[in-house]
Amino acid sequence: MIAAFCDWLAATPVSQTFQDWAWFVPLVQTVHILSVAVVATPVAMLAFRLLGLTRLGLTLAVMVSQFMPWIWSALAVLLVSGMLLTVTEPARELLNFAFRAKMILVVVLAVILTILQSRLRRDPDYWTRPARRGAARSIGVASLLVEILIVTAGRWIAYV
Repeated sequence: MIAAFCDWLAATPVSQTFQDWAWFVPLVQTVHILSVAVVATPVAMLAFRLLGLTRLGLTLAVMVSQFMPWIWSALAVLLVSGMLLTVTEPARELLNFAFRAKMILVVVLAVILTILQSRLRRDPDYWTRPARRGAARSIGVASLLVEILIVTAGRWIAYV
């Protein structure tokens, strides 16, 4: 069923046009990869703060308030660029286990970031209270691990 959908999508005029433009896929992939960096860098910085590896500078609440607009915007760009790549090469993406794993992991990361952000909106000191330091560290480890797995799965799409 998914294979038939991929065949149909690859035969659409939009997909055919994108496939005919030799510059299209490299350009969209470049935007996609740069957007990954825009997400990965602040997520790592937040994770390091949650893990207690960095303490100087901005508070966690301030970091989240400054970083999250960039992260959410970059995730939107990733969604659009990923959809364009999928329309151009549907079977390469939709039939690929690594692609499916990556999509699940992106949702997991979005949930983690939503939890982190929502708690800090209500209480700027939420994650720094002694009773929550363990949970903060767990979120830091989880976000770093998920981020690494997303990048790894993204790279494996080309090889699986």
